[in-house]
Amino acid sequence: MAGLYYLIRTAWWAVPEDPKASFVGQTIIVTGSNTGIGLEAAAKFVALDASRVILAVRSIGKGDEAVRLIKSRCPGTTCKIEVWELDMASYASIQSFATRVGRDLHRLDVVILNAGVFMASPVISAYGWEQTLQVNTLSTTLLALLLLPHLRRLRTPDQKDPPVLELVSSGTHLNARLSMEEQQTEGSILEHFNPCKPFSGRRQYSMCKLFTMAALASLAKAGAGDPKVRVVSVCPGVCSSDLARGYDSALATFGKWLFALLFMRTAEQGSRTLVSGTLLGDEARGCFWQHDEIQP
Repeated sequence: MAGLYYLIRTAWWAVPEDPKASFVGQTIIVTGSNTGIGLEAAAKFVALDASRVILAVRSIGKGDEAVRLIKSRCPGTTCKIEVWELDMASYASIQSFATRVGRDLHRLDVVILNAGVFMASPVISAYGWEQTLQVNTLSTTLLALLLLPHLRRLRTPDQKDPPVLELVSSGTHLNARLSMEEQQTEGSILEHFNPCKPFSGRRQYSMCKLFTMAALASLAKAGAGDPKVRVVSVCPGVCSSDLARGYDSALATFGKWLFALLFMRTAEQGSRTLVSGTLLGDEARGCFWQHDEIQP
């Protein structure tokens, strides 16, 4: 009952405030931004007068569709909206993207690492890792490490606040638990979940978010140097999006529709947290932003 009350409260009453800050002059990157909360966040940055918004997506065609949608919702915008290719399942693509950032940008204010997956069944990546672990933890951490130096180097004299590196996490990491047997596992705990048997998509997702929060601690320390980069983690809440598209049976589709109707925030409501997470002060460095509050 407590879980049901939590879902109802966050979907209907504890909806995040819609940020109204100005992003004039700023260059912003949002990964996984052709759909869902990533798309909505990119649209908000455009509406809030950002100068340049880069949609980092796997499909250029879908990215172009997203640009057309954003422009139709923000008529008259002068923001330069671009689509850059980024496949989070490919180290080569991640490295190429980071190289392009360093080569083609002259300013970088905000990076939001939003791209993620929620697999219904185990799929092994080209590198031998289960796909949820690959994309949500390993690839996201790699991209964060590669972009951190660029956020420092591309800071301009007129930037009043430190640049922001934001990891989109999930409150499900708070429910992640390791059994006594798993705590005593020899070797890498990552290997144990590659994939965990029997496979549970929900547990795998929460564990990957827990691992990402562990990476956040190190990234925040790395960002504390000079010049400073503010590294934060945010949770948009349980939102209606394409994240669980792998659950595509007729029954699962109906269940997702009904669950979204009753218990989920909209993608737009969830995206408010992505935007507001970039506006926090230094007290939020290395912290977890959820429901418009810095969580313990």
